[in-house]
Amino acid sequence: MSGKLTVRAGHPWLIAIVVCAGVPQPSHAQSLVAIADEAGECAVQLREVLRLGAPGDPGTVGSRPEITRTAVGHYVVASVENRGQLLVFDPDGAFMEALGGNGDGPGEHRVPGRVRPGSDGSLRILDLVNRRITHVSADGGLLETTDIRSLHGLDFVTLGAGERHAVSGFGQIDDQLSATTEIVGRDGVRLASLGAVPVASWVVNFFRAPVALDGQGSVWTTRAGGYGFEAWDPEDGSEPVTRLAGDPRWFDPGPPRPGAPVSAPAPSIVISLRVDRGLLWAGTWVADENREANAATAPSPLDLDRLLDTILDVIDPATGALIARTRRDEALRGTGDDQLLFGVREEGGIARAVLFEPVLAGPDCPAANPSGR
Repeated sequence: MSGKLTVRAGHPWLIAIVVCAGVPQPSHAQSLVAIADEAGECAVQLREVLRLGAPGDPGTVGSRPEITRTAVGHYVVASVENRGQLLVFDPDGAFMEALGGNGDGPGEHRVPGRVRPGSDGSLRILDLVNRRITHVSADGGLLETTDIRSLHGLDFVTLGAGERHAVSGFGQIDDQLSATTEIVGRDGVRLASLGAVPVASWVVNFFRAPVALDGQGSVWTTRAGGYGFEAWDPEDGSEPVTRLAGDPRWFDPGPPRPGAPVSAPAPSIVISLRVDRGLLWAGTWVADENREANAATAPSPLDLDRLLDTILDVIDPATGALIARTRRDEALRGTGDDQLLFGVREEGGIARAVLFEPVLAGPDCPAANPSGR
C-alpha cells in the first residue's frame, strides 16, 4: 500500500471521534513487540449473516448504531435516533420488541452506546450521556445500575461475574485529563487505572476506544492516537503484560488539518478489537481510497462507504506476526458480543445493518482457523 492517507475535513455525519495531540509515550519497563507490516497469503473474508432493519419495522437502525448478539441468538440494536429504546430482533432478523425508554430514570437511557451480552441472556448498556452502565434482564427488567460519572466512557467489558468493569474513555486522573481504561466496581468506585495517558489537547465526540478480554482474563486496550495495543492484568495495573505497536504506512494519527471543524475525524482510528483463540483482531477506519472520485456526489449520512475504508488485521500477540491484512471498501464496526462485524447501508431510503462473520482464508492461514467453522 502506498503513502499516508489523509482525509477531507468537515464531515457533519461524524459525532463520534477522539482526536488526541501531544500524547506522551508511557515509560513502561515492559518490552515492546513490533507488529510486522507484511502478511502471507492469508486474508479476512466476511460471510454475510443477515440484515437488520426492514422497511416495516418500527424504529430505525440509525446511522451510527451499536449492535450485539445475545446468548440466545437475538440481535439488539441501540441508536441515538430511537431515543433510548433498544430494538430486539430474532435470529432471522425479524423485529420482536423495543426495550427501555428515553430519560434519566431507572432503566432509561439518553444515548445508549456499547451493549454487552451476558451468558444468562441479560444485557449491560453503556449510556454515553447519563454516564452509567445499566444491567437489564433478558426481558428488559432493571437489575443494577453502575454510575461512572467520573469517566466519559466510550467502551467497556465486564470482568468475572459482573463485580467489576473495565471502562475505556476519558477522565481526570491525578488532576490531569487523560485517555484511560479504568477498573471500576459495581458501585462505580475506581479500583485501578490501566495505562492512563495525559492528553495535552483533545477533541472528544463519541466514538469508541476499543477494549477487549482474552481467554486469560487480560484486558486489551488501544493506544490513543496510534496503532498500538496493550494487554493488562486487571488485578495489577502497574504495567502492561504485553505491548504491541506498529507503524503501517496507511495509518495517519492526525490531528486533522489546521482549521478543520470539530466534526472532522482523525485520519485513522482503531474502531474494533477482539481476541479470539490467541489472535488479536483489529479493525481500523481510514480515509476512503476513492474519496476524490466520491467527492462529486454528496454521500447520504447513512452511507459511510464513500468516506471510509476498513483495514482488518489479525495479529499474533506473542510474536507480532501479521497473520492477515485485508482492506474493505466500507465502514465496519464490531458487535458487542465480539463475534461479528457490521456496516450500515442505505436501502430504499432507510438504514439497514449488514452483519458479517469474519473468517480466515488462504494457504498461509493458521491450521486451526480461530473464527472458522
